[in-house]
Amino acid sequence: MPRPYAAVFIHGLAKKPAPDKLKELWLWGMSRDNPRPDVFPPPNRGINLISKGVPHFFIYYADVFYGEDYETELQSYYEQDDDLELLAAEQLDQLEEGLKLPRAVTPREHAFLVNFEAKLSATAVLTPPAQSPQPATPAEETNLEIASWLPSGVKKAIIKKAAMEAFYFLFDKEYERADGKRFKVRQELRSRLLGALAKAQGAGEKIVIVSHSMGTMVAYDVLRNCPECPQVDTLITLGSPLGITEVQDELVAMDAGAGGVDFPAAKLRRWINIYDRLDPVAADPKLANDYRAVEGRSVEDIEEANWGKWRHTITHYFAGTRLRRALAEAVGIA
Repeated sequence: MPRPYAAVFIHGLAKKPAPDKLKELWLWGMSRDNPRPDVFPPPNRGINLISKGVPHFFIYYADVFYGEDYETELQSYYEQDDDLELLAAEQLDQLEEGLKLPRAVTPREHAFLVNFEAKLSATAVLTPPAQSPQPATPAEETNLEIASWLPSGVKKAIIKKAAMEAFYFLFDKEYERADGKRFKVRQELRSRLLGALAKAQGAGEKIVIVSHSMGTMVAYDVLRNCPECPQVDTLITLGSPLGITEVQDELVAMDAGAGGVDFPAAKLRRWINIYDRLDPVAADPKLANDYRAVEGRSVEDIEEANWGKWRHTITHYFAGTRLRRALAEAVGIA
């Protein structure tokens, strides 16, 4: 018999640990009690989906770009404070050999790449590589520019990876991995999420999607542009690039008219967008002013700062009290 709720998770940017390990890390990030009490004062109870009997399904797509060359340095998911080491652990400090960076064919594709990279560049002011970062204190945070400490090589790698994944997905380009395997990226990622949603529909009366980073584009696309998508109760987006105009332009539904992107009300009841204003991937982080309200439903933007100078890590988002409150409510955990 179905449970009251089922959750579906979809990850974000860059190479990831093996699927089972990534699932373990996400569940750990959600379930631990009182993480970083210096940032989020106790009580800050974790959410243990297993003990609460909430069925959950993970969408893994890093293999489309990176194959089975899994991330093995996992310190970034824990309470890492050295931000350059954290970026290295998340495979964001360099471009892996064999990655097929996008090549624009049409003027629209060229404009997308130029403008998308410019938007991310604007959130990460270059500093010389010799200027190694130190963890930000709460007192310093108000004066901290978004990722202004990033060395130029690291900044370039982050922007190029984000642009690559966004381009191949949004324009449904064929990506050929280093081992020769090919994927039509948008079709493949849609299919994976729709498959998980079908399983969730059988496991829970209501479905909750939790998406991070580039995964938020996949979630919105399926909800708005795939008629076969089942009804979803709540969408939670974390560290999302959905505020970037060039991303929105490629996600507009055919029936949206001149109004541009909108709330996917035909499939979704509630959309909660949680952002850290110092997260460089969440360029233009507030979404309610971009995604037109439909049938009285609109995006709920919630700002929640985590810690350090690199603010995009998923387990840092999962430590937040506002995120946990929203997620607990969404999956029916008191």
